[in-house]
Amino acid sequence: MSEQTSPASPTPGPRPVTEIGTLPPIDVVEKRLPVDPATGRPRREILATIATICYILAAGASAVALARAWWGTINMRTFHLATNLMTWTDPRPGSLASVLLAALMMVIGGVMVAMPALLAVNTWLGRRWVRWGAIGGVAAAVLAVTLNPLAWISAPFSIAGGVMVWLPSTRRWFELWRQVRSEPEVERFTPRPITYGPVAKHMWPPGRRT
Repeated sequence: MSEQTSPASPTPGPRPVTEIGTLPPIDVVEKRLPVDPATGRPRREILATIATICYILAAGASAVALARAWWGTINMRTFHLATNLMTWTDPRPGSLASVLLAALMMVIGGVMVAMPALLAVNTWLGRRWVRWGAIGGVAAAVLAVTLNPLAWISAPFSIAGGVMVWLPSTRRWFELWRQVRSEPEVERFTPRPITYGPVAKHMWPPGRRT
């Protein structure tokens, strides 16, 4: 009989080193928006802030012009000079036409005040529709032709605000706000004090450990 030999066993040697699989940092795995980490909201854009201030000044100037026009209409001596509407139509004070024109004056003045005020608030909040609303702001400023020369002060501010909200940097800021608002809200856990056992009932003041 021939002797059977077992195959040679491999010579023991150093084992190959395998790298432990790890995940990259969370900031790399999850592509986050460029927002302020302290607030979770986009950082303030300087041009949007200036546009907000312009709209506030436009609303303030329109309010002053409306108050001046209203003061002129309640005085008979200045009634016909209170607004351009009164000068163009020359109604008799106290007539139905004068009452309707005074009401129309208040409506026009209200639009001139409300429109830039609305744009100021929503520009500050980063609402994207403000870009198109700026066109309405300019149209509202044009209504100053029906009031008095003081109302024209609001026009340059409305135009300046409208230009700034259409600039590329402001448009990117509005788009960032849209992305932030489209993300789901993350519920944050608020830690609360935990009371263990019935011992806390006998403490004075309650919850205080001695």
